[in-house]
Amino acid sequence: MSFVTNPEIEERVMHTRMKIGAAAVFVALAATGAAAETYKKYGSEAGWDIYATGGADSGCLMSRNLTPETQFQMGIVPDAEARGYIALYTKEGTQIGTGEQISVLFDIDGQQFTGEATGRQMMDGYTGAFAWVDNPAFIYELAKKKTLTITPAGGEPIVLSLAGTDAALKALQACQEKQ
Repeated sequence: MSFVTNPEIEERVMHTRMKIGAAAVFVALAATGAAAETYKKYGSEAGWDIYATGGADSGCLMSRNLTPETQFQMGIVPDAEARGYIALYTKEGTQIGTGEQISVLFDIDGQQFTGEATGRQMMDGYTGAFAWVDNPAFIYELAKKKTLTITPAGGEPIVLSLAGTDAALKALQACQEKQ
């Protein structure tokens, strides 16, 4: 699915298209256990924890707890068609069930992207949805920004600071190189 983009960001990110599928994009989601995924802590950097992952989407991810009940993640899956994702998980009740879709607006320092999120249950009591980004350059650009605001259709905006994200992404790259 292509996102409607601001021409300036579209140029910088080379027509980034985002598909939302299996993990978490906003606090309007729900929780329980993820099947064959494994997570091994690789390290920490600038307030982010870095994990090596196994299972269908093996690679590395970076995770930051926003509250005791809410977790934001970004990652890159280094398969034949490298892709990135952003995700938001919560232990709180949600408005979307597993496999359901909802429209989402992403605002990155004033630049907007739209798409849809698909709900998914995850491990440790977290539920959510995630946005696939078929151009990993988008994740690298996002890491240099200040604020990401995620607004699910009919929901309240969720504002996320991206402070320290660039340094954490360098640690994520080191993790990827060791996999």
